[in-house]
Amino acid sequence: MQTTSPGHEPSNERGDAARQSIGRGTLSVLAQPVRWLRNVPVADPVDLRNAPMLQLVLLLLGGLPPLAWAYRAFAMDVPWREGEVGSMALSLLLSVVALSGFVLVRMGHFRWAAYQLLAVFAVSVCLSYAGSGFGAQRFEQPVLTVCMVIAALVVGRAALWGVTAAIWIAFGLGVWSEWSADGSAALVVDGLISGAIFLLIAVVLDRASSALRQSLAEARAKGREANEAYVRLQGAVEQRRKVEQQLVHARKIEAVARLAAGLNHDFNHLLSLILGYVQQAKRGQTAEKVAGSLAGAESAVRRADALSRRLLTFSRQNDPVIERHELREVVEELAPLLRQTVSPGVRVHTDIPAGLWVEFDRDQLGLILLNLLSNADDAMRGTGDVQLVAHGTANEVWLVCSDSGPGIAAELQDAIFEPFVTSKPAGQGTGLGLAMARDLMSSQGGSIAVESTPGRGATFRLRFVRSAGCAA
Repeated sequence: MQTTSPGHEPSNERGDAARQSIGRGTLSVLAQPVRWLRNVPVADPVDLRNAPMLQLVLLLLGGLPPLAWAYRAFAMDVPWREGEVGSMALSLLLSVVALSGFVLVRMGHFRWAAYQLLAVFAVSVCLSYAGSGFGAQRFEQPVLTVCMVIAALVVGRAALWGVTAAIWIAFGLGVWSEWSADGSAALVVDGLISGAIFLLIAVVLDRASSALRQSLAEARAKGREANEAYVRLQGAVEQRRKVEQQLVHARKIEAVARLAAGLNHDFNHLLSLILGYVQQAKRGQTAEKVAGSLAGAESAVRRADALSRRLLTFSRQNDPVIERHELREVVEELAPLLRQTVSPGVRVHTDIPAGLWVEFDRDQLGLILLNLLSNADDAMRGTGDVQLVAHGTANEVWLVCSDSGPGIAAELQDAIFEPFVTSKPAGQGTGLGLAMARDLMSSQGGSIAVESTPGRGATFRLRFVRSAGCAA
């Protein structure tokens, strides 16, 4: 068995932690200058994206030429040629312009910095080649490509070809200057080759920058389209929400109207009880009998008040209130309204075990059940049985509503939950009740499905998410 010396593993862990800390510190140090370069007051998003690159280029143009000329002056044992001092002055002028452009970018004048740099570059390169010739400028030719890149990526195609034209003119002036001085045309071939190379570079930069700008324009256009689509979608969602609220309220009013006939019977019965108790109280021979009659009348009044309050609460248009309810308690409370919804010849049977807790809006659940029983009553034409049976699993609660009606035709079952689809005869149904039930169930994490065999009734299965913390 291998053993580890005491303190060996902690030492490795400390070493890894130290290296990770150094790595994070290095990244943090490198990230600070990048953040500083990006922190410029530029409004245009494209210019803001190019600002760090332009600042780095301006710093390089401001620092490298002076170093190159210092190396030429102090490290090279080569005599200065005619016009070379003038070239050095123009190059140093370009460095000064680059540094001033860096200051302009930091102040938020991004475009001014780019235009100034390119204009001074075009003039200075032409004067430099005209003054010192083509051969004296060979070691500075790589710097020319930097300005071409700036013109292509920062300003655009017109600036790129303008800079390229200035370079060709400079090459021509340089070759002409040397040919005029000694009559030799040896550099003509070199000038043509250099011009062709820079032409190739310009073509590549033009294609690359055009593709980049086109991609960026398409991305921005798609971004605008996506934002407009999002705004339209928000409006459509809000409009749908309002329509659904109006539909739910309309279905509530429809259900209330359907309940009116049955409730009229209940209220007449309660009024008869109250009247009977009052008459008993008038005829009461003893205080005990009077008190008993008044207590009976009070009880009947309270029952009537509770029934009217439940009806008013149900018909009121409110926002959904998602609360934790025991399904059995909700169905038992709704039982009087459910029985008033159907005809006297329809029997309603319930089998709801205790302990089935769901999170739902109580009024919306009542509205769904009222619509299901109303549809069953219409399908059975006032005679038959409706069963409400519930069971639960670890995560779900199922409430099943079955009727003994004629069932739903097979071709309608797949579309029965779509708006304006109904199995009722023309003029006897809107086809919105089941669509509303589907939307209410799905909006609160549940679902509703139908099973039906023609001639053997219809069964609607409501699935709820079981409330957390309840045992199966």
